[in-house]
Amino acid sequence: MTVNRVQSMTPSARAYTPKPAEESVLEPSHDFCNSFWGPGATASTVLFARMRSAVKTTEELRDFWEERAQIEEEYAARLGRLAQKMIGEEEIGELRNSLDAMLSETERQAAAHEALSAQIRTDLEAQTTQFLSRQIEHKKHRQALMERNFKAKQAAESRVVKAREKYEGDRLKIASFTQQMGITRGPELDRLQNKLDHVRQTIKANERDFEQYTRALGDLVPRWEADWKEYCDLCQDLEEERMEFLKDTMWNYANAISALCVTDDQSCERIRVTLDGFDPVDDIKTFAQQCGTGNALPSAPTFVPSTGQSASSSSIIANPVRRTATFNRRSRRSTIVSMQPQKPPLSQMPHHRENSVASVQSTATDDAGSSSGSSAQSRERPRIVTDARILNRRESHSQPLPQPGPESAYPPDVPEMPPMRRPEHLGGRILFYVKALYDYTATTEEEFDFQAGDVIAVSETPDDGWWTGELLDENRRVEGRSIFPSNFVCLF
Repeated sequence: MTVNRVQSMTPSARAYTPKPAEESVLEPSHDFCNSFWGPGATASTVLFARMRSAVKTTEELRDFWEERAQIEEEYAARLGRLAQKMIGEEEIGELRNSLDAMLSETERQAAAHEALSAQIRTDLEAQTTQFLSRQIEHKKHRQALMERNFKAKQAAESRVVKAREKYEGDRLKIASFTQQMGITRGPELDRLQNKLDHVRQTIKANERDFEQYTRALGDLVPRWEADWKEYCDLCQDLEEERMEFLKDTMWNYANAISALCVTDDQSCERIRVTLDGFDPVDDIKTFAQQCGTGNALPSAPTFVPSTGQSASSSSIIANPVRRTATFNRRSRRSTIVSMQPQKPPLSQMPHHRENSVASVQSTATDDAGSSSGSSAQSRERPRIVTDARILNRRESHSQPLPQPGPESAYPPDVPEMPPMRRPEHLGGRILFYVKALYDYTATTEEEFDFQAGDVIAVSETPDDGWWTGELLDENRRVEGRSIFPSNFVCLF
C-alpha cells in the first residue's frame, strides 16, 4: 500500500531556505558544525526545531510499540480462550485427532503471539523509552542552556544595534545643526547653539555605550561560537545514534513479525499433516465398528388370543424369527469420487470383451507415448461414480471401464433434458434413469454411442460396471446395442 506524505511544515522545514549554488565558495561540509551558521536566528531555529522533532518522533514510536504489544497481548488472550473451547466432544477417530490438532495449534499460536507481545515490550518499547530519556536529558540541559545563551547573544546584538543607532543619530544632528547655524542669525542662532551643545554632551555617552556594547559582543561571540560548535557536534552524534537506533529497532520488529508468521505457518502445516491422515470413509467405518449396535432386525411381536377357558387374557409374545439387515445403501450425494481399481490381466476377462479391452489398452498406450504391448497397465485416475447402492463397487474379474477425458466432462450448468417417451420394449424392467456426463463412442457391436446430456433408461446393473439400457432419444437409438459404461453417467 502506498502512503502519500504531505510536505513537511515543521519549523525546521519552514526555516530552511536552499542557498544558490553560486554563493558557496567551497564545497560545504555536511557536518552540523559547518552547516548551521549565518546571521540572524535562522541557523539556531532550524537545529533547535530538528532536535525537538526528534524527541517527538521517538515518543510516537514508543507509543506505537506500546499499542502494538497491547494488540498482540489481547489477540493472544482471545486465541487462548478460543483454544479452550471443545469442538466435537463426541467425535472419534482421525476427525477427533484433527480437531484436537487444530485446538492445540491454536493454543500454540496464542503462546507465540504472547511471546511476541513480551518481546516488543522488552526489546523495542523498553529500549525506545531508554533512548527517549537520553533525548529528554539533552533537551533539558544542553539545548535549554544553548537557548538561554542564544537569547543572551541576541540581547547583546540588540544593544549594539540600538547604541549604534543613537550614536549615529547624534552625529547626524551635529552635522545638521552646524549647517543650519551657518545660514541663521539672531535668536534662532542662539537656540541652535544650545541644541548643538546638548547633542555634543550626549554623543559622548552614546559613543561610550556603543563602544562598550560592541566590545562586550566581541567577547561574547567567540564563547558562543565555541559553545554552538560543541552543541552542533552533540546534536549530530545524538541524531546519528537515533537514526541507527530507529533502523535497528524497526529491523528487529520486522524480524519478530516474520518469525511469528513462520511459526503460524508451521502450526498450519502441522494441522495439514494431521488432515492428510484423515480419511472420512475410514472414520465412518470406525464409527460403525466401535459404536454399531448390530445388524439384527427386531421382529414384530405375535398376538396370542385368549382360549376363554382360563382367567388369563390375550397376550403378546416375542417373534422368534431372527432377521439380518442386508440393505443396499442409497446415497443422496450427487457424486462420490473413488480410485479406479487396478486392471486385471486379460486371461481373467470374459472373452466377449477382449476386443474392447485390446482397444482400450491400445488407446491408453498411445496416450502415454509407450510402445508396450496390449497388457500394459493404464494410468490410474479418479473414477466418478454415482449412488453407492446403484454402483456395486465390488472388485470383479471383468473388463475395466474406459476412462473419460477431462475435456469432455458434462458441465454442471447444462439445462435438464426435455421429457422423452419411455422405451416401450423395455416394459417394466426399467430400474432408473441416468444422464450422460461425457461423450462415449462404442467399441463393440453390443455397445451404443451417446453424448453428454443424453438420458438413458437402465434395465440391468451387472457388477462389472457395464450396464444395460437404451437411449430415450428414439432418433439415435439402435436395436441390438444396449451396453454402456456406468462411469460415464450419473443418476438422473
